[in-house]
Amino acid sequence: MSKSIIRWPGLGAFFIVIGTLFLLSWLFLDTILKFTFEQTLGRLNGAEVNVANVSHEWSPMRLTLTDVQITDPNQPELNRVQADRISGDVSVSELILGRVLMEQLDITGVRLAQKRESPGDVYVSIDKDQVKTWASDGWASLKTKLPSTDEIVAQVGLQTEEVIATAKQKVKQQEEAFKQARDELPKKEKIEQYKQQIEQLTSGKIEGLGDIAERKQQLDELKKQIRQDKEAVAQFKEELEQSIDTVQTQLSEVKAAPGNDIDRIRSFFQLNETGLQNITGLLLGEEAKKWSHYVLLAYEQIAPMLARADDTQTIEKARGMGENISFAEQDAAPELLIKKARTEILIADTQVDVNWENITYQHDLLGQATTYQARADNASLWRSFNLNGELSLLPSGIDAKQQWQLKGAQLSNIGLVSNNEIVASLVSSVLDSDGSVRVKGNALEGSALIKLLDLNVDASGTSKITNAIADALGQLNRLDVNTAVGGSIVSPDLSFNSDLDDQLGEMLSQAALGEASEKLQAIKQDLMAKVNEQMGDEEAFLGQLGDWQGQSDNLDKQLEELLKSKIEDSLKDKLKGRLFGGS
Repeated sequence: MSKSIIRWPGLGAFFIVIGTLFLLSWLFLDTILKFTFEQTLGRLNGAEVNVANVSHEWSPMRLTLTDVQITDPNQPELNRVQADRISGDVSVSELILGRVLMEQLDITGVRLAQKRESPGDVYVSIDKDQVKTWASDGWASLKTKLPSTDEIVAQVGLQTEEVIATAKQKVKQQEEAFKQARDELPKKEKIEQYKQQIEQLTSGKIEGLGDIAERKQQLDELKKQIRQDKEAVAQFKEELEQSIDTVQTQLSEVKAAPGNDIDRIRSFFQLNETGLQNITGLLLGEEAKKWSHYVLLAYEQIAPMLARADDTQTIEKARGMGENISFAEQDAAPELLIKKARTEILIADTQVDVNWENITYQHDLLGQATTYQARADNASLWRSFNLNGELSLLPSGIDAKQQWQLKGAQLSNIGLVSNNEIVASLVSSVLDSDGSVRVKGNALEGSALIKLLDLNVDASGTSKITNAIADALGQLNRLDVNTAVGGSIVSPDLSFNSDLDDQLGEMLSQAALGEASEKLQAIKQDLMAKVNEQMGDEEAFLGQLGDWQGQSDNLDKQLEELLKSKIEDSLKDKLKGRLFGGS
């Protein structure tokens, strides 16, 4: 009897083992998948993910997840996203190759920013250089309160002390130049010497015509010295005039500086581009921070998770665990691709259907952007809503754009601002809005127009200016707000401007000035005291310059009289007397 080449006992044992493994996987597959989903999604999210239940079907392979809660890493007491049900077909062949391919994914009962029963665990903190949640920190400085007079003064920056310092420096320079020119002036003794020398040359005994000629020559030489001194006096007078002009100018600027500072402060109480602007930001700032989360819906909810898909360090690995390394080539298929998805997002009692295409985190491999479109008309919250956009995560950064149109949104009982100065709430209004946002290389650019119609605002203030604002708000029927988005994803900028400032007009400016008038007067008095205290020496120097004007004029006249001296007439008269019998 020939022996069989098949060892049936061994083959039987093999099938028993395989069967056992298959049975175990059949029995515990859902549990394994639940654990896998929670760990994988947690790694992508950066915080705890909970899945209540996972079920599967084999032919075709279909997975269903129920009660999915994704913790917000920035606010662990909230779910970034939660969904009642996630269901989709999975390609088995692609799964064997280590890739996830889903033709259709359905997500229903989606809610945003819902409170958790208990705070979720946050894994490794997100580095600042990584993608952050939309506007998590960037709009923290958005103006939400009126600046005080002290804050405005600090913002404007008083310049009086700087003007004083500059004036002192310039006056000192002039004083040094003045002293140098003064030192070049002929002294009183020298003038007296000139007078004595001229007296000797034009008087005394005459020895003849030769003596007259010699004396004339000596007088001419003396006049040369006098003319040099007169030129020094002329230069001194020029320097003196310049010094007087400079000192007077500097003193005038210093004396005007306190008033100029107050005028500049007053300008900041005017409702213009450089002054007490953005009352719109005061009223809408806090709400804008909340509304900003809906500006880029896809980016807020999807991009951070997708961007972390390659971040293997989001959850610290246990010792001994391996690491998945992707060797995907440039033309390889993405490791994750959901060709189509439908999301039902519940906003209050309104269901918004969002249709997605080409969801992945490897857009460079796919060569296409993730696109989405949301539409909901005749809802309880609004008359019409349309949103569409696209998103790509590229090595160079995020590339995304989004446009929206919202008509007839019903707003009611919304708190706008509440602090020690003013309390304002939106009782009711109808909102229309349209706009667009673009992200290119992580840089933001966008704008939107918000129209608040049938406006009813309840407001009260505690000061002149806030009472003026409150009164004006109570009379508003419509408000058009222009918004602009800029900066970067990590640090976005949001600015407001509206016709509110125009509607408030001069009334608000006068109220602001009235509120600050006493403070401004005290500031001005303090500045004037500093001027009087610190500019005494410069005032005294100006007085000295005035005195030297008279002295230099007198000195110039003396030298001019000396230059008029002549020798011929006086000496010739004496010589004539001698020739004709005189003594």
